[in-house]
Amino acid sequence: MLNFRLLGTAAGGGIPQWNCACELCTLCRLEPRVIPPRFQLQAAVWDEQGDWFLLNASPDLRFQIEANPELHPTNKLGRRNTPIQGIILTTADLDQTLGLLLLREFQPLTVYSTALVRQALESNTYFAMLDRVPRQLTWIEIKAAVPFPLGNTGIVCTPIPLSGEMPYYARQLGPCEPGQASLGLLLEADGQRVAYTPSLPQITESLRSVYNTCQAILVDGTFWSDTELSNTHSGTPLARAIGHIPMSGEGSTLALLSDLNVPKKIFVHLNNTNPVLDPRSEQYRAVVDAGWQIGYDGWQLTQ
Repeated sequence: MLNFRLLGTAAGGGIPQWNCACELCTLCRLEPRVIPPRFQLQAAVWDEQGDWFLLNASPDLRFQIEANPELHPTNKLGRRNTPIQGIILTTADLDQTLGLLLLREFQPLTVYSTALVRQALESNTYFAMLDRVPRQLTWIEIKAAVPFPLGNTGIVCTPIPLSGEMPYYARQLGPCEPGQASLGLLLEADGQRVAYTPSLPQITESLRSVYNTCQAILVDGTFWSDTELSNTHSGTPLARAIGHIPMSGEGSTLALLSDLNVPKKIFVHLNNTNPVLDPRSEQYRAVVDAGWQIGYDGWQLTQ
């Protein structure tokens, strides 16, 4: 059985965003029953023995661990322990890696990443906090399209190569080929297949082929429209310019994936400006009518 849970579903800054008084963030603060607060994006998989693997490491990770009792340590195993067996990094973006620094309490960790993502993190002296004692941090290199097992869980993970640049802080590492700086993940166990692609600069025929073999796909839902940020904050870039296909319009995810016959199609990584956050909106209704779900914190794959 493939156990999969979303611990957070928001884009950078969460919802409400700390410095934002837009209509959606304000409504989230005043009427959380209408627009519930959301942690920054975080997902996890686990086996029946209680071994957990995190998909990236959100800045909200400490709160997400506390919000999910299965991730708590147990005094049956002593004072210091964790069910978290490893972290798979799909990018070096801070929104997906800062949570590693929260796990620095001399706890042995296993981190799966491409060689380039590891290089980006190790070139930053902050991440030396994860390597203060012997065997505190074990790196396992992963490569695009090469499957690897997640411990003894029975879950097989295959990195999906995506085009994308290194984050701004690591641009000195230069340009890279698809699958080095940005990955999706195909997760498989007991005949189930889930594609996790929360950041999509483009949708290729190869990716569509992967989606068509899955029982569930989790797809980039950062922005409703290409001009969403610029409409809200003057001078900001278009969605596509920062690596996110919008949900609506020509060449959007809803248009390009309209013919997919996948049982569960879920949008994740929702920006605080995205009108689909309001379940009363016409945009939310358009997503539901198209056969999609808006992911929420705590969403879990079920049979």
